[in-house]
Amino acid sequence: MTNDETAKSDKPGRLRPWIGEPPRTSPPEVDGYRLLSHQRFDMLQGSIIGMVLIPFWWVLFSVTVGLLGGRYITEFVILFSDVLLGASIALVLVPLLHEAVHGIAAMLAGVRPSYGIGPGFAYTTFPEPVAKRAYLAIGLAPLVVLSALGLPLAVVWDGGAGLVLFFLVVNAAGAIGDLWMSWRIALQPRNALFVDLADGFAVLAPE
Repeated sequence: MTNDETAKSDKPGRLRPWIGEPPRTSPPEVDGYRLLSHQRFDMLQGSIIGMVLIPFWWVLFSVTVGLLGGRYITEFVILFSDVLLGASIALVLVPLLHEAVHGIAAMLAGVRPSYGIGPGFAYTTFPEPVAKRAYLAIGLAPLVVLSALGLPLAVVWDGGAGLVLFFLVVNAAGAIGDLWMSWRIALQPRNALFVDLADGFAVLAPE
């Protein structure tokens, strides 16, 4: 599963393993199952959509913080002296926590996660096939968990609310691949198995 800088490349040969093994490029043969479909994610198109949705995420999180009792934040300004901080959040902290949550969710689902980086993206993957609910949970975990933790923090930490919202928006914008995959997963048969691949995922249906 991926996030924006985190979307999986459609050029598996460019993947560079970091920890563990790189994603599969083709599904394995599983006794009693056949390949139903290979769902591919367009990283370029997804990244553009993720950028376009940034204002939506900002408004959603800002309004939510206000409804929870915090202050409404209508703008976030990073001064020149804060550029390094903003870049560190967007390029280091968000991908690190995002992929870590994917990995924790994968371990809770009983599979072995591997982590890696490539040209402009990071990824979490696992070689074992998983059931539909487990794959959905692994995919949505970073957006749900980090948002659920960050919103209350933005409410109680008034001085750092802008930074927290910046983190949440970057994480949500980067989760476009996870949202696309979750949408496609939800459309698949209930008894299917799912295999995480370098360019998306494979769906295996019982024979």
